[in-house]
Amino acid sequence: MGRFVITDPSNQRQIFEISGSTVSIGRVDTNDLVLAHPSVSRHHARLSVLPGDTTLLIDLGSLNGTVVNGQQIQEHRLADQDRVNIGMFELKYDAASTPALHVEAGAPAVSDVTGLVSVEDLNAALRARIERPAPAEQSIQEQLKTLRQENKLLKLLLAVGKTLSSVLLPDEIMQRVMELVFQMDNVERGFVMLRDEKKGFKPAVLLCKDEKLKANPRGVALSNTVIERVMNERVPLLIHDVARDARFASSESLRLTGIQSAMCSPLIYKDKVFGLFYVDCLTKAYAFSKDELSIFSVVAAEAAIAFDNAASHEELSRRVIERKALERFLSSAIVEKILASPDQIRLGGDNQVATILFADIRGFTRLSEHMEPQKVVELLNEFFSEMTDLIFDNGGTLDKYLGDGIMAVFGAPLAKPDDPRRATKTAAEMQRALAQLNEDWVKRGQQPLHMGIGVNTGPVTAGNIGSSKRMDYTVIGDAVNLASRLCSNAHGEQILISQSTFASLNGGLPTRRLDPIRVKGKEEPVDIYEVTWKESDADMTTPISVAR
Repeated sequence: MGRFVITDPSNQRQIFEISGSTVSIGRVDTNDLVLAHPSVSRHHARLSVLPGDTTLLIDLGSLNGTVVNGQQIQEHRLADQDRVNIGMFELKYDAASTPALHVEAGAPAVSDVTGLVSVEDLNAALRARIERPAPAEQSIQEQLKTLRQENKLLKLLLAVGKTLSSVLLPDEIMQRVMELVFQMDNVERGFVMLRDEKKGFKPAVLLCKDEKLKANPRGVALSNTVIERVMNERVPLLIHDVARDARFASSESLRLTGIQSAMCSPLIYKDKVFGLFYVDCLTKAYAFSKDELSIFSVVAAEAAIAFDNAASHEELSRRVIERKALERFLSSAIVEKILASPDQIRLGGDNQVATILFADIRGFTRLSEHMEPQKVVELLNEFFSEMTDLIFDNGGTLDKYLGDGIMAVFGAPLAKPDDPRRATKTAAEMQRALAQLNEDWVKRGQQPLHMGIGVNTGPVTAGNIGSSKRMDYTVIGDAVNLASRLCSNAHGEQILISQSTFASLNGGLPTRRLDPIRVKGKEEPVDIYEVTWKESDADMTTPISVAR
């Protein structure tokens, strides 16, 4: 008669086998197919199975209507693979019925597939079954056996969440999952198979009660037929007897494995497919019950949640490490932009225009000769802390510390149109900050420091540069070399900028033109300007004045 593959509002799937001449569909429990959601009417629709196995779907005047293949209907003859929307549920109609399987008298019925169940629902069902009176025809021994089995399953169920809730390593999750299911009777072998985008499914953990089973090469492979069925339908699967199961009659590979009974469930959470979970018994048919399949599916569902938590934790840890690494060299604002839109950054070599700032303490080597090493370190740390904060405050990137100097970049990794102005403004603020530090140091009986700064704007190559063992983000190029040469030519308390930087300032910083200078690597003299930082006010907004 066919069946429905039902996807509920939480994206979980289950199978409903259509049987009988009439099937009622709705929200309340009196329906044959219950879709418990406010979007579904109490008595929403009805299936009528007509002669010739024709199935007619009839809407019963529902509030939200019944939709088939995108069209709202009153009546519709269902065809294979029709998609029916009832409220927030999607029902895919599968017209091909599963062939009947001959079962000996007294043998349990074969369960095709089952829907994913929650821990709470299964817990309640098992408790209700334990608490209800046993059938009169059961002997005391049978009742005790049943109670022991159901109590064992209940304990296993309660252990699932407790065991997996605090595990954040994938390998440990898989090991814990195996330990849980091997508490079930008749489980002889188990797989956790993880999904690989390129290689499909590959065994990640194999556990056997008997090591001889693991050594048996014919028993290690898992049938692709089972994998495809479970992953296509995304619901757990129970095989009572492989040799007599009509669903796998054409699967020669499955029979060759020697498997008698098996259970398989997808590892899915929030539409993320992590893999599948599989156990089997090679020595006994009808080794697993429907209750055990329900428990097994809960373990798989909890494992999928644990995998998702582990992936989220790994991603969070990675981002924390990335943030800490970036914050060593970049301002918090730039770090936020990079982490929010990493595609903006092309690491590994990118040609762009940037403004480079070099700052160097004058005479520090001679000064440090008369200081204790600890005092030298304390002095440099205080100096670098103050200067680095100013670089970050103006959106610059700390490229590196150079002994008693600093290299900073404005425009890499993220460029702004006013990079030259922000770099020059930073240079002036650094000189002012050093003047303030000197006042404090002199009061503490220390010698004042003096700093020369060079700034240049030009094309650079920015990216990760270094060896396979260590790489640093930096910029290289002739523009970097010229900025360094300008710094070398600047005396204490002086800021020298190049013609290209000066041309990009567009007002706001007082400067004066100096005589061109010769620098290493340049055939012609280089035009330079001095930023008269002592003449500008704190916010650097006074008009540019050029003195010759």
